[in-house]
Amino acid sequence: MAGRGAAVGAGCDQASGSKGECVMLRTILCTGVFLCLAVTNATAQDSAPTAQPQPGAALDALLQRFSESPDHFTQTDGAALYQTTCQACHMEDGTGDAGAGAHPPLAGNPKLNSRHFLAGVILTGYHGMPRFGPMMSDAQVAAVTNYVRTHFGNDYPDPITPAEVAHLRPPGED
Repeated sequence: MAGRGAAVGAGCDQASGSKGECVMLRTILCTGVFLCLAVTNATAQDSAPTAQPQPGAALDALLQRFSESPDHFTQTDGAALYQTTCQACHMEDGTGDAGAGAHPPLAGNPKLNSRHFLAGVILTGYHGMPRFGPMMSDAQVAAVTNYVRTHFGNDYPDPITPAEVAHLRPPGED
């Protein structure tokens, strides 16, 4: 803060200026700055367009990425589930990331050879990854598993079924 007011009333500490003159000078300068800002703001508001932008397709697409239920994902498509569940850590292109934690790549990951491994990780979590089993149905887990295993350069031909996911689900979890 020491340098902020140096220009306003500079030299007031010198013997040449009285305390009253310094206060008056600071008041005048601060009032001038305030008026300039007020006029600039008013001019900017006057010249602003009056029409409000209408939400478009981009907003609709973004809103569709989020669940309508706080406890369960509502998306059923593997790509949509990946975008809302996995993409923040594993990235849009499945390359993974490192930073606050290590998020392994899904692209070219040999562990994805096993459809049961990936579905099990989604259901129960793995290392730092949270479990999503309580928030996804068997069909949703199968959809996102199959999506990951057939995208990002992965080409595993054996999809997992919701019935297989049901057998992987921990007991007592619906």
